[in-house]
Amino acid sequence: MQPAFGFADVGAAMLQRQQDEATQQLLSQQAGGAFAPLQAQPAPPPPPPVYDGSVAAYQAQQDVATRRLLGDDAADKARAQSREVRKADKAEAEVTCFRLVLNGEIESAEMGAGNHGPLMCVFSVQHGADWTILSGAPNGITQLAVSTVPMSSSVSSWRGGGGLREAVWSFPLGLVFKSTSPFGWPRIAITVYGTDLCNRRVVKGYGSVHIPCQPGRHTRTIRLYCPLSSSPLTRLL
Repeated sequence: MQPAFGFADVGAAMLQRQQDEATQQLLSQQAGGAFAPLQAQPAPPPPPPVYDGSVAAYQAQQDVATRRLLGDDAADKARAQSREVRKADKAEAEVTCFRLVLNGEIESAEMGAGNHGPLMCVFSVQHGADWTILSGAPNGITQLAVSTVPMSSSVSSWRGGGGLREAVWSFPLGLVFKSTSPFGWPRIAITVYGTDLCNRRVVKGYGSVHIPCQPGRHTRTIRLYCPLSSSPLTRLL
């Protein structure tokens, strides 16, 4: 008895044969390296743990750690310092302050008849701790100045022992002060130097005066204290 083959069996055999050929083709391509093997995908990161019912704190800690690893910590410090500087400047601007402007001159000195020779003045501005000098020199030295007394008057003064000798400097002064308190108001201290018969520099007088606290034009006269030598011979020289 001969077996009978139907069309269904033939179709199934042809389909099976095509599938086998396709499978062999895929296996041969993978063996030849045409297709790279599939890599396993990384697992997603675990959710952040919850501490005391707050995820924001943990997230903030992670952000700080990430910035440190990326080198952003220095930038954060710079921004924080900038904010502190701005706050300090704002606080300083809110403090009430005032300014004092001084424009004047050291005009002259009237010395006794015995004070012959050139004279110079050394000045220094003294002020309290709350005061700051914005511009100008707080100390200085004037030029040398000689009395303008005529020769006849000079001779008579040597004989009689009277009369005053005036040395004119007209040395300009210009200072700007800033302060938050009037305590320690500035004052000018001066010292007049001259020479003796041996051409040595000696102190002829010293004194001080406060800078005027009212605006306008002012003239201040300083009475000089003259040191007195204990030796009659040194006093004569």
